[in-house]
Formats: sequence, C-alpha cells, structure tokens
Amino acid sequence: MQKVAIVTDGSSDLPKEIVEKYGITIAPFQVIIGDKSYKMYGDYGELSKEEFYNILKTSKVYPTTAIPTPKGFHQAFEAALKIGKAVIGIFISEKLSGTYQSAMRVANQLFTEKDITLIDSKVAASTLGILVMEAAKMAKEGKTKEEILERIRALLPHGRLISVMDNLEAAYRSGRLSWTKKFLANTFKIRPVTLFENGAIVPRGRIKGERDEVIKRMKFVGPQLLKHSLTNTIFIWHVQYPEAAQQLKEEMEKHNTDGKEIIIQEAGPVVGTHVGMQSLAYMYYGDYNSDWILNMKA
Repeated sequence: MQKVAIVTDGSSDLPKEIVEKYGITIAPFQVIIGDKSYKMYGDYGELSKEEFYNILKTSKVYPTTAIPTPKGFHQAFEAALKIGKAVIGIFISEKLSGTYQSAMRVANQLFTEKDITLIDSKVAASTLGILVMEAAKMAKEGKTKEEILERIRALLPHGRLISVMDNLEAAYRSGRLSWTKKFLANTFKIRPVTLFENGAIVPRGRIKGERDEVIKRMKFVGPQLLKHSLTNTIFIWHVQYPEAAQQLKEEMEKHNTDGKEIIIQEAGPVVGTHVGMQSLAYMYYGDYNSDWILNMKA
C-alpha cells in the first residue's frame, strides 16, 4: 500500500493512460444530453470524444454538465483508501464549480476517521490535470503526505491557462454570452484571450484576424512559457483542431532543451461542452507575460 493516494474529478480532462499509469482515482462528472446522462472520468468515460463532438455538431439539444454525485465521491474515496493510507483530493476551482464543496461535505460526513485532505486547485481542465499528475508521481515515489502537499501548495499560485476561443457559439449556447456579443465577435473575427485569475476564467485581451493570426501568436508564446515552466509537463490543448496543436508542439520542440513533456490533448466532453470548436490553449505552471500573445514580445 502507498503512503498516499490521489483523487480528482472528471473535469481534469486526463487521458485514461495517464490515470492508469499513476493510479489516480476519479470522481466522475456527468455530461447530460436530453434525457441521457454519461459518466466521464476525464477525457474518457461512457461517451467517447468522437460521439460527443458528432452530437455537438448535429443535435438541437445542447449538452450540459453536472458535478460528481455524493455517491461518486464516496466511491472514489473508498477506492483511494485501498491504495493509500492517506488521501489527497485535488479538485476544480471552487469559483468554477461546486465540486470542491460537495467533496468536502462527503469527506466530513462519511470519512471522519480517515486521513483525507482536500485542495481547491483554483484551476480546471489540463492545468488541474498537471497538478494531479505531480501529486500522483510523488505518491508513486513513496513521498509523504506532507511532502506532496508542500509541492502542490507551492504550485497553486502559478496555474496558467492561455486560451484563444475561435468560436463563441458554445459560450452563447451554454448561457455565458449574449447573442449580440457572439454575433459581433464572430462577424469581426474577434477572438478573446482568456486566462485563469484568482480561481476564475477571465478575458484578458483579444486577437483580431483569421485563424492563421492566432496560430502565429500562439507559436510565439510556446517557447516563452517553456523557459518559465515550473513542472516537467505542459499541455497543448485544443477543440477539434489537431493540425494547429501539432504546429504548436513542433515549434516548442525546437526550443525544448530541457526535455519537457509536451502533451497534445483534445478537450473531452466535460470541458468541450463549455468551449467552442477550434479553440487553442496552453495549460502549464509558471510565469506569464501578456506581451507574449498580445504584442509578440518576450
């Protein structure tokens, strides 16, 4: 038995092979389409990405998501306690979801005798995934709970998202954007740049122009964040835009003198419900300078 086991939620968007490799336990999110509900453990689950994006393109019913159920948390904690003597749960930002509070209620009510520590990551998606991977790697190496918590808490203020949304249809259909703003942005090819800030996702600038302009600017950003990354793992994240993601990775690898692990990840159904097609993002831990993407200055 390990000293520590790691739990997270399905919004971490982790691939199944990483979850299995590091022995991570997942409390599943739910993707709801009409009267059907699908458990999602990351970018995998009861609905494949291919099925999800086909539905997204053709269905008149727009998907929604729901946080893990109390039963889902209970089962995740039970499973983790069979792996480790102590459990660390790392969850999506409290400002983006009720997941952390729900997990806390289950732990406080049903596991009062167990050693369970819960953390609000203040991020989501693959940035959350990196934090979970860091903790799980350390747990596999036999590190103590205190050592893992020290590392995770040191990283917390540095969780980054640099995202450019190509299409605002998803934001409009999920109720986060007015029709007028969507229409103007799409008509004039204005693509918002969004970041994590104090646990929330906020707009911090915009790019005007065709998709090639977005790719050019994102190509410039990649080598900059490589220099400032605090972890060995960086995610290039996309929504149905693999060719652009591959271009970004190829540019980063030219400058990857430290041998960082650069992973291309397509958004799974949980996160894909809330972002538009052809969106691109970097998710990592480290410093950020707005000049990188807005002015192409290092």
